[in-house]
Amino acid sequence: MSEKQDKGEKKSMNSLIIHPDVEPGVIDNAMLIRCILEYGPTEEAGRLFAEEGVHLDEAPIVRLEFQNILRIDHLWMLTSLTKLTLAHNLIEKIENLEQLTGLNELDLSFNKIERIENLDALENLEILTLFHNRIRKLENMEALEKLLVFSIGDNLIEDYKEMAYLRKFRKLRSVSFKGNPGCDDPMAYKFLRSALTRVTYLDYKIVTEEQRESGVAVFRGLLRKLDDEDEIAEKRRIAKEEYDAKVAFYASSFVEYLSGPELIETMFEKDPDGSVLLSFGGELLPLYEQYKEQYVETMAGLVVFAQTAYNDREKEVKLFKNLVDNALDDSVRKSKEVVAEYELKKQPLVEQLNELIAKYTSKQATIEQLEPSIVEVGDQFNETLYQLWKSLMTLEMQLFEQCEESRVQFSVNMTEKITKLLEVSRNAFGAWREHEGIWSMRQFETLSKYLGNKIMLGDACPELYEVMMDRDLMMNLVAQSSDNHMRFIDTREDQLTTRANLWREDLVQGTTDNEVKRNRDRILEINYFIDNQREEWTDMQMALNDTVDPETAALLGDDF
Repeated sequence: MSEKQDKGEKKSMNSLIIHPDVEPGVIDNAMLIRCILEYGPTEEAGRLFAEEGVHLDEAPIVRLEFQNILRIDHLWMLTSLTKLTLAHNLIEKIENLEQLTGLNELDLSFNKIERIENLDALENLEILTLFHNRIRKLENMEALEKLLVFSIGDNLIEDYKEMAYLRKFRKLRSVSFKGNPGCDDPMAYKFLRSALTRVTYLDYKIVTEEQRESGVAVFRGLLRKLDDEDEIAEKRRIAKEEYDAKVAFYASSFVEYLSGPELIETMFEKDPDGSVLLSFGGELLPLYEQYKEQYVETMAGLVVFAQTAYNDREKEVKLFKNLVDNALDDSVRKSKEVVAEYELKKQPLVEQLNELIAKYTSKQATIEQLEPSIVEVGDQFNETLYQLWKSLMTLEMQLFEQCEESRVQFSVNMTEKITKLLEVSRNAFGAWREHEGIWSMRQFETLSKYLGNKIMLGDACPELYEVMMDRDLMMNLVAQSSDNHMRFIDTREDQLTTRANLWREDLVQGTTDNEVKRNRDRILEINYFIDNQREEWTDMQMALNDTVDPETAALLGDDF
């Protein structure tokens, strides 16, 4: 290699890795585009790539290394990003990554980060590299449930037992810890190998069962405590998953959080006036508990009906889908039979045309003698092809009409089911409003008995004491609280009604849109097939034309 070549390569490499001319700053559009172009296609492909322009929202990988970046910013437009490398910069804080929800690899190594934070949105992250930073504590990583590879080497973690935090990551298989102050303790790796039971590779070396067992013997008591904590955490996780699944099912039924007293308790929590009045306690508390019981009983009926209605709707959707699929399969079968019949009729016509071409090429007959036969067989082919097109289009029209009838009936059925659900919902929420009216009346009656009674109000909070000294103020507060509750009830009923109607509209419109698209695609497919058949026949005729002198071909005109 020549000295000139060697210098050229070094210069090229340095321009990609080290940017001495880059002033410390933040990420901007120009920097993103420049780096994407640097790591993009080369030569001719690179030229075309640059000419077409860089679409930031389509970039799957971005590498911003050695750019003297001080702050993570301006990444919100990178919606397709799966891998982000910000290594070898001057970044001090993890931030502004909320929009990168599709990210599965993040490299922040060789920066000045002091704290792990702001990773909650990166639920799909599998590889996280924080090598060579200033981190002292593992924290704020709970959202990274898919984490597979984690590098925290060469940081400032002093207590190796801090790494027990990683036991919660069920998919974690590779961990790098080397270079932290905690590594200086001779017991560090015994603990890590025994505590991180799911980790297969520690500092890029496989962990053997013998190594795990040697650590268990040393840290038996601590590991038992960690196991107990993990068991409690696992039970909580399972309970949360079951609760979330239950909420998701209720949400599909449009009645999430209506089962149990949670919603009415939330209603009181969001009502400062009602909270002040309820702080009176005493006789109000039994009335409040009775109100909650009445609410739970009323909503229980709605929840049960909504769940049954959901299952009925799912059955109806499945039945409709089966009807459409069966009709489509039947239409496809009949179309294949029609095409097969066409092929049988087409074959002898093709043979006849080939025989005529053979007679002409072998000089057994002139083009004038063959012309009537060629025209006749061409007419027969065109008629056969037309009958094929007519049959296929008839089958498609019948299928579309059949699906249309099914869609109309499906829409009617869905509308009836949603209407019935909303009717039951109106009754339930109407009963809730009645319970609220009774509660408000009883609350007013109870509080009225103690108006101005300073002895009974001796330990009341200042806000309640002031209210109970003024009848008008107390009446206004009770009325305001009731109004707040009524608005809360109205909002929750509107939410159920709106979501149920939107679900029905989206479902019905979706089935219509899908069928219209399928119908259009099928018609295009039929016409494309017919055009191909016609072109094949024309190509055969053109083979005959190629053997005819130009003057004769001109006399025969469009037939050839």
